[in-house]
Amino acid sequence: MKELWTKNWKKALLWLCGYVSIIAYVIAGGYAIVKTNDKELHKTAKLIFVITLIFTAIEALISILSGIASLGANMGMAISWINFFVMLAKIGVYAAGLIMALFASPAGSGREQAPRAQSVAKSASEEDKPAETPASEGDEDKTE
Repeated sequence: MKELWTKNWKKALLWLCGYVSIIAYVIAGGYAIVKTNDKELHKTAKLIFVITLIFTAIEALISILSGIASLGANMGMAISWINFFVMLAKIGVYAAGLIMALFASPAGSGREQAPRAQSVAKSASEEDKPAETPASEGDEDKTE
């Protein structure tokens, strides 16, 4: 039977949990980091962790500014616009990450194998060439 939870679906779940809440991400991302041996999944989980922390810090700053504005400062409209644009950015970042996680090519194909294939081809072509002997200085003078 084919595995239901492929690596792409696991990454998509991590992106979704990061968007929903930091608590959901701590549970899913912590499990992914601690229990799996897959380096690519670890890298994705750490990236989502950093992005989630950035958006959490921005939302905390907006909450602080909103509290200050409720005390009588005249910046309520600006804070609501900033909050709107942060929300749009958050949706965009997490949606892009989720789509890339679902539709990315599987690991081990594409970019990762291209440099290796070139280095193998280069070493094979070097083996086919006969070893050249360096020309001595006296040979150059004789040709003139």
